[in-house]
Amino acid sequence: MNHDSVSLFRMRAIAPASIITLLVPGFTFAQAGNPMWQSGYNWTCEATARTICERDGTCKVGDAGGVKFEIEYENSRALFPDGTVKIKRHYRQTVNDSPLQAEVKVELADNRVLWLTAVDASRTYSQAWTGAIVEPKGGVVLSITQGVFCLPESAGMPKG
Repeated sequence: MNHDSVSLFRMRAIAPASIITLLVPGFTFAQAGNPMWQSGYNWTCEATARTICERDGTCKVGDAGGVKFEIEYENSRALFPDGTVKIKRHYRQTVNDSPLQAEVKVELADNRVLWLTAVDASRTYSQAWTGAIVEPKGGVVLSITQGVFCLPESAGMPKG
């Protein structure tokens, strides 16, 4: 590669980032990723009530028993009491005119999906995120959905 090729390569790599920065005042690259990262990469979550929906059309509420699990974004995995599951992908999702401001969707390798939204999007009063973990099934039970709340490990929620 000659000097002109290197300069052209750098310009192509830097130009899109410059355009984004110019178009969005106050934009930082840290905000482009998962908004949960502002509070940390490791989260402790607890499942609350469980809803079990069956093929016959019925749904019933059961107790989740306070099952705790961890999300480790830096290692791309979720640690459950019965084993570790790889995070396939996670991303921020926003809906126009939604009062929730931003949601995070975490898709796990075992087809469970975790939907989370910030309790306080400004992070002024709370670092907590709440939502649900949905587990699609294929037999008599069609899905299991559990309420979930998560805190960054630095927020004082004990592990385990």
